[in-house]
Amino acid sequence: MQVTIVKAQTANEVRIRQGGTAHLRVDNPNGTYSYQWYRYGQPISGASTFMYNTTTAGDYQVRVISQEGCGSDLSDVFRVIVEYSNLEVIKKSETRFVGPNEPFTYMITVRNIENTDNPNVQVTDIFPPNLKFISMDRPSLGTAEYVNGRINWTIPLLVSGGPAATLLIKAQGTMAGNVVNTVTVAGGDPTLPDPDLGNNTSTDVKKIIGNIKVPNVITPNGDGKNDVLKIDGIELYKESSLAIFNRWGNEVYRSPGSYINNWSGEGLSEGTYYYVLKLVSKEGAQSAVTGYITLLRDK
Repeated sequence: MQVTIVKAQTANEVRIRQGGTAHLRVDNPNGTYSYQWYRYGQPISGASTFMYNTTTAGDYQVRVISQEGCGSDLSDVFRVIVEYSNLEVIKKSETRFVGPNEPFTYMITVRNIENTDNPNVQVTDIFPPNLKFISMDRPSLGTAEYVNGRINWTIPLLVSGGPAATLLIKAQGTMAGNVVNTVTVAGGDPTLPDPDLGNNTSTDVKKIIGNIKVPNVITPNGDGKNDVLKIDGIELYKESSLAIFNRWGNEVYRSPGSYINNWSGEGLSEGTYYYVLKLVSKEGAQSAVTGYITLLRDK
């Protein structure tokens, strides 16, 4: 007795699309026999004829049983594969701190992490109003173009389990604040399902840092609000130094190296203090910001 399958891609394998059916049968089922079909070595309830149809992936075998109850050895394994393509897209901006109109780089990465190649894959990246396109490199696979505020990237064939496709984009934020940028991916074959649509979209949030802004009050009472002196924009500077003075001009604090937004006024009484913030830009230009800070503990 032999088992055959319909539309086999190899002698022991059949591939079907989701919703399709694989037809397994015993060749030349002459005589009076019964049958038992197995999936992954476990008997399938009710599968007792010479034919078995399935929509489920797995390794299948059959045993032929004579009228006397003698069973044959299990047949060779026939593998049923349900084809699908799980596309994944990830968009990440570089971690470097940047200010308004300062170029930075995005990378889009696309993978096919399941069992079937996907043709004509489309990647779409729509730029928000506060993000300006500068340029992009040639993608590692396919072709890409920027038109009217969006990038359209076409990948002719994304091989299952193959190397990722990548695209580097240079852009700049036009103002301080968060740039929220979302990219999507879609396969080109409508008959090839994607079992996980959650990874077909990727959103990157890039913080564009504005000018230096020093608060004039801190309230280190442990409530998580204004407990330390947090200076907006200091991340943009190559070097910084913060010195705090009391009202008599005595230095009560100096940052050990660049200031990292961690002064809480520990050990000091409530009152008004003065600061000198020295800055060195990425280009090496030096500047200083001065002002006063009120320290309140019971607010």
